[in-house]
Amino acid sequence: MSNPNPPFAAALSSRVAGWIALAALACYALVLGWNFSPYAGGADSSGYLNSARLLAAGTLAAEPRIPAEFGPDERVIRQHFQPHGFVPFDGNPKLSPTYPVGVPLHLALAGRLVGWTAAPYLVGLATALATLGLMYAVGRQLGLPPILAGTGAAIMAVYPVFVFMSLQPLSDTPATAWSLAAVWAALRARDRSGWAAACGAALAVAVLVRATNLLLLPALVVLLGLDGRRLALAFLGGLPGALWLGYYQHALYGSAFRSGYVDITQAFGWAYGWPTALHFAQWLALLLPAALLVLPAWLRRRGPARTREALALALWFGTFAGFYSFYEISHEVWWNLRFLLPGTPALIFAGLLGLEALARDRTPDTARRLRLGAALGLTLWAVALGGYWTHRFHLLLTKTYERAYADTAAAARARFAPGTLVVAGLQSGTLLYYTDLPLLRWEFVRPEQFNQFLSRTRQAGRPVGAVLHQIEEAEALQKNCPGAWTRLATVRDFSLWQLDAGAPVSAR
Repeated sequence: MSNPNPPFAAALSSRVAGWIALAALACYALVLGWNFSPYAGGADSSGYLNSARLLAAGTLAAEPRIPAEFGPDERVIRQHFQPHGFVPFDGNPKLSPTYPVGVPLHLALAGRLVGWTAAPYLVGLATALATLGLMYAVGRQLGLPPILAGTGAAIMAVYPVFVFMSLQPLSDTPATAWSLAAVWAALRARDRSGWAAACGAALAVAVLVRATNLLLLPALVVLLGLDGRRLALAFLGGLPGALWLGYYQHALYGSAFRSGYVDITQAFGWAYGWPTALHFAQWLALLLPAALLVLPAWLRRRGPARTREALALALWFGTFAGFYSFYEISHEVWWNLRFLLPGTPALIFAGLLGLEALARDRTPDTARRLRLGAALGLTLWAVALGGYWTHRFHLLLTKTYERAYADTAAAARARFAPGTLVVAGLQSGTLLYYTDLPLLRWEFVRPEQFNQFLSRTRQAGRPVGAVLHQIEEAEALQKNCPGAWTRLATVRDFSLWQLDAGAPVSAR
């Protein structure tokens, strides 16, 4: 009797599927690249890019842009001249970056290689595509057949949280890519213990990108097993990254165990747990194929040989979900699921492994049809959800929204005289990146202080302007920094203002 599925036909089918997958990945990269926002926009993206510029220049902290007429006292305080993404620390006359060093290191390296215009594109696209490739690779290492491993990558590709975070130079996608790399290396280390060193190195980079990626450690220990050689190699692999992090934090913040976030422990509380858990469950069910939340129940059918992997998956997702359930802002908006993004692959894999356990209970032909049908159904379900929510949340307009920051900075360069002291809030990090203008943070200035500053700038002949978002204008110009302001220009939701140099100083 002849074989109805000869090896040549199977190989040909596999090659065709591979070429289709590569074509889909290329199209995805083109769409992502076309819509990617490379700008130093809000606090996060400007913070990372400003820090990267410092690293590329061989320094860690920024010189505060304080006009000479403000005297030495302001150089001690510095808070009034602190742009978004920076914070003053006692004992350091400069301004230290707020955000972790991992993403700036990526951007600094890319900036030196391809220039600062292309660097955000390179880092953003490379880490997004690496995430999808590692989704497939980890799925295969976990025992998923190619069609289900590919389904996992496709689900992640259109997951709205992943799409949103991958359209900007932020930490979420790199954090996810390096977490997946650490898991992949840990799985490979089961056969070749040398991969344990790569696991430790990948975890170290993941922690440099986002400190809470250390939550992945319990899952990695489970995957590596209680093997002294593998654990020692993992430790040695992660040691250089840990030493660099300790040096960086000590140099900037005065302690190897202190970060730019200063003290965020007050942002956590038991009262946030239940509402945040409901928020996470609701939005995961809306943004991912909901079947993935049910299918892990069938993981127990995979037998005792897979118990370690099931435990690792539970720890992988559970530690992130548990930790961020008690964070005060996690429940505020849907896209705060980004905090769970490094752990979300575990949820997807658990669902697909549950599906595979169901398939293995069937005859070979039935199992093959079940895998094919389920893969097609889950992929179409995910694509439909991704398309709906991407349109609903205007995710592909992210570039347009963020470009407003860069365009406003360009207008400031054109409209303000050199040396103009610019009152700013939301635009402060962007102005630091795109201009050389000194900045004054309106949120940190009281009216009486502003009047003192204004007297000094007038004596020095320095003009004063402002760049403000519409939501800032009333409080900034009427309450904190009162005066005779004239609107010069408007760029989308931002406006440029000039202070009348001849108007009397307010008596407030």
